[in-house]
Amino acid sequence: MLIAGLDEAGRGPVIGSLVIGCVIFNEKDLPILDDIGVDDSKKITSKRREILAKKIKSHAVSYDILEITAKDINALHKKGLTLNEIEEISFAKLINGIKPQPDIIYLDAADVIEDRFGKTIGSMLRFKPKKIISKHRGDAIFKIVGAASILAKTKRDQIIEEYKKEYGNIGSGYPSDPYTKKFLKSYYYSNQKFPPIVRTWWKTAENIKKDYEMQKKQKKLTEF
Repeated sequence: MLIAGLDEAGRGPVIGSLVIGCVIFNEKDLPILDDIGVDDSKKITSKRREILAKKIKSHAVSYDILEITAKDINALHKKGLTLNEIEEISFAKLINGIKPQPDIIYLDAADVIEDRFGKTIGSMLRFKPKKIISKHRGDAIFKIVGAASILAKTKRDQIIEEYKKEYGNIGSGYPSDPYTKKFLKSYYYSNQKFPPIVRTWWKTAENIKKDYEMQKKQKKLTEF
């Protein structure tokens, strides 16, 4: 019996890609995930995640990672897709592409109605698995989903490090990060646009644009 787990990293950030990880294990090998210390990726340091990611890959039947860039997210949003819909399509794309096909699939649900998330993804699959289990906080409940979350988070960390080489200190990319907000404001005020790594429809980015326009208007008024 082949068991698949899927999870994402980077749903909430204003900067960077959404990354989805998929990992398949033989059911008899699942105890290995406990043995090597797999857990929710958010509870593990980045260095530990890198070590675990290598171990997960070495024991897995197969694995795959899908990156949806900020540019892609912006384009899909313009077409009217919500973030949940983007995730559903991306999860299904990853499952449809991975070989061999899993018998049972475990998902970390993004939808407020966890079963609906699983059913929607199931309807987009080109094959019929025996079961799809979709749960909130799936990465903390199921080790196979935790393994997928580690692969996704490790990949996203690598992407952020590459961005830093090009743009300097962008912080973590999350709206609550003061370094991220400082970078966004500085870049926009200097260029009157955001770099392609930014999800421009996030409130954080929109507020910076509004503040800039307001300051521009006020400056014009003082010139009279």
